[in-house]
Amino acid sequence: MLWKIRHPLSIFLFLLCYAPVSGGQEAPVTQPAPYFILPTWDGNTVRSSSLKGKVVLLEFFQTWCPDCQKSVVELEKLHKKYKERGLAVVGISHDREKATVVEPFLKKYGLTYTVLLGDLSVAVNYIGITPQQPKFNIPYIVLIDRQGNIAGRFREGHDKEASDIQLLEERIKKLL
Repeated sequence: MLWKIRHPLSIFLFLLCYAPVSGGQEAPVTQPAPYFILPTWDGNTVRSSSLKGKVVLLEFFQTWCPDCQKSVVELEKLHKKYKERGLAVVGISHDREKATVVEPFLKKYGLTYTVLLGDLSVAVNYIGITPQQPKFNIPYIVLIDRQGNIAGRFREGHDKEASDIQLLEERIKKLL
């Protein structure tokens, strides 16, 4: 049967009545995680493409930050618990002093997950800051799914997942 639609309202009503129902949830908008190449605190280099196929938890932090000091302990637990299931925890330090403060920090907290030395470009690409407005709340967590798409962004003081490890863990388990 051929339908002749003469009015835009007819299209709307047709779609309303006959379009598949999604259960009330909108399809998530996927945003590919930006590519990066960053140095590790010990002089190696990590390319974000090497993390493809894993669930990635990026945490932007600074060593002097009390909330960051608390979160790295919890992230280390998540790293140990889920690394065999495909979770990659990656810390990105934004300390000006770079490796000179990051190395003792890693030793103090017994961190075994990958820690990178960040630069402004990675924060611009992942967090959306600008060179003119370079400040952001830390810790700032970005979750990336196995397909390389951003699955969540969590800012300290704004999103519960940034400080509630159980909520963050639930998000991670859904992606694993």
